[in-house]
Amino acid sequence: MTSDPPPAEVCRAFGLPAPRSSIRLAHGLMNRNWRIATDDSREYAVKELRDVSPAHARTQHALLGRLAEHGIPVVLPVADAAGETVAQVAGVGFTVTPWVDGEHLAGARLDVAACDRLGRLLGRVQTALAAVRPDVPASAPADPSSRVAAAGRIERYLAAIAARPVPDPVDRVAADHLRWRRALLATAVRPVGERPEQDWTHGDFHQFNLVWRAGAVVAVLDWDRVRRQPPGAELIRACLLHFAGEDGTLDLDRIAAVVRGYRAIRPVDGEVLANLVQLAWWQWFTNFWPLDRRYDHGDTSCDHQFVANERTLRWWTAHRPQVCAALSGVPE
Repeated sequence: MTSDPPPAEVCRAFGLPAPRSSIRLAHGLMNRNWRIATDDSREYAVKELRDVSPAHARTQHALLGRLAEHGIPVVLPVADAAGETVAQVAGVGFTVTPWVDGEHLAGARLDVAACDRLGRLLGRVQTALAAVRPDVPASAPADPSSRVAAAGRIERYLAAIAARPVPDPVDRVAADHLRWRRALLATAVRPVGERPEQDWTHGDFHQFNLVWRAGAVVAVLDWDRVRRQPPGAELIRACLLHFAGEDGTLDLDRIAAVVRGYRAIRPVDGEVLANLVQLAWWQWFTNFWPLDRRYDHGDTSCDHQFVANERTLRWWTAHRPQVCAALSGVPE
């Protein structure tokens, strides 16, 4: 579906009053979202299901009810008269939730106390997920990319860039970064060892999935990526996504505060976290997903994400001992 949804039909499907206004939201790479105000002066968030099936969405909605019973700030979906939480409109699935007032706060806007609360919230989310045991498939953990596979992808994308008649600015950034990775790959060490323990995680715990109000998170959104992985890996990813500046610099003091808050709820050994940090670096170093979209599928919507990740990875690589110490308490 390429046009905006028919607001009146979505509202009618859920037994809501007619819409007074509909605003497309800027955030969201996969599913599209709107803010709708209805004639009774209430507001709702509408999600078009593009990346998950209606069956998956229904399973997720059942999970949210159980998480709410554990005190996790979730937003429960609106149901129609028959109790259905997914509506089909023009052949596309839609869900509706009450609108939650608040802000998506970048990490730089969080003080140390808020960072501590953020870490504790993530610990509580994972603890609740472990208790309710989500009814979603648990895929086997993937092995870290091999050096040979990473080298092959670097050469493939360099060749794709070289074949373009007129490289654009993103091509030039990508080519420079790919050459940097190729040179570093010769000495980079692929993590080895036992697989870390897996448990249930939110899967996409970043600033645009958290709604803050009055210094607290009042809603954790977008549970589409719930999955089993090392819980510490989610902590590390959340810190990297929250606290990377526009120039790639990581705010290590704020990161350390998040980790302290998290470990107050879910104690985890520093050496375990340090090993996960090394694995996370390798995964970022050998991951090219925005380039997959750009050069394999002609989709440039994630180009900005590649540029941002490139800056973060370079800064991280130049400060690996300090980053590892902030994320684990153990210098690399």
